Amino acid sequence: MRPLQAFVMLLACALAGCVTSGQISRRAVSYNAAIDAARGEMLLLNVLRARDRRQMVFTGLMRITGSVRTEGRIGATGTLQDPEKAVFGPGATIVDSPTFDIAVLDSQEFTRGIMTPLSFELLEYFWDQGFVREMLFYLATERIDVECASGEAPRALENDPRGPSWAAFRSTLEAIADSGRWEMVDHLTEEVGPPVEPAEALRLPTLVSVANAKLRLARRADGHWQLVRPVERQRLVARGHDVCSTTPSSDVRFAFYETKRALETAPANEPGERRARIVVRSPQAILFYLGEMARPGREVAIRQRDSAQQEVQRLMVVRDADQCPQALVSANFGGKRWVIPDGSGECHPGRSMQSMALAAQLLSLQQSARDLPAAGTVRIIGQ
Repeated sequence: MRPLQAFVMLLACALAGCVTSGQISRRAVSYNAAIDAARGEMLLLNVLRARDRRQMVFTGLMRITGSVRTEGRIGATGTLQDPEKAVFGPGATIVDSPTFDIAVLDSQEFTRGIMTPLSFELLEYFWDQGFVREMLFYLATERIDVECASGEAPRALENDPRGPSWAAFRSTLEAIADSGRWEMVDHLTEEVGPPVEPAEALRLPTLVSVANAKLRLARRADGHWQLVRPVERQRLVARGHDVCSTTPSSDVRFAFYETKRALETAPANEPGERRARIVVRSPQAILFYLGEMARPGREVAIRQRDSAQQEVQRLMVVRDADQCPQALVSANFGGKRWVIPDGSGECHPGRSMQSMALAAQLLSLQQSARDLPAAGTVRIIGQ
């Protein structure tokens, strides 16, 4: 094909609005990068709001609809006196006109979701997927309530670097990371319906219905009978230092439960076993915790393997852009630019991006189709 013919064909394609696969793929990737930047900036902005005790606002980039087309044009310049010397100037431009929807995530369903504590099942899932255990439990744990001697109040181990129980909390969390394992327990039951009179409980139809529903009858202290359904619950067991003892080297078995009721009804499986409850955070509380980590003197780091890794192991690092100009994520807040540094020089990001990724996943789990913006309806009535 001659060069002139190829040029004419390309020009004809441009005039017809042809778009190549390369143009589409480049724009698809650029949209992906734009969504990543928007989500990172939104999360960092809410972390900064949490740091300063401000109200958090959540928005989501729900949908991008791209419209890519090629426009061609031909121009000519010349004089009336000598038209044969006219100069033709063909050209083509790519027009990209995307539209996008941004939703304000403030529905009752979304708000309830971000305020609901995480479940043990979800923690086990992230555990099995290879998340760093210490990082996962630092972010997800508000405190650990440990039962000590009989008659004593549980000892509350607060996840607060400035609190009096910080050393005990940290040693317990490290024991979970080192030796923890998940178990299923089925000693719990939940009541179904009201109590049943003794005479009613002995009737054959009642017993048949109980068998079909996988329920059972349990005798109450007042002589009545109660329908109960066996339920399974998870617990986390680990061996560590006895935080109730004055001897720090003592080694005991811990059994951690998710709820207060599960803790109260669980029997001790070994002599001297310490039963404890892990008070788990909600996604909203995790963002508040990351905001605390962004405050001076509040930064928490997981165990370092050598002395050179202290900065690398910090859970959340937020710096002033004047101090660390190169950023992985940045946001303008309070008249200043704040960044998660990219590691240049002495500006280490630590585990900030992993912490942000976990927070983003947990927030996404709370979104549903109901949070999508509703399109307006226009009715046209013909005469």
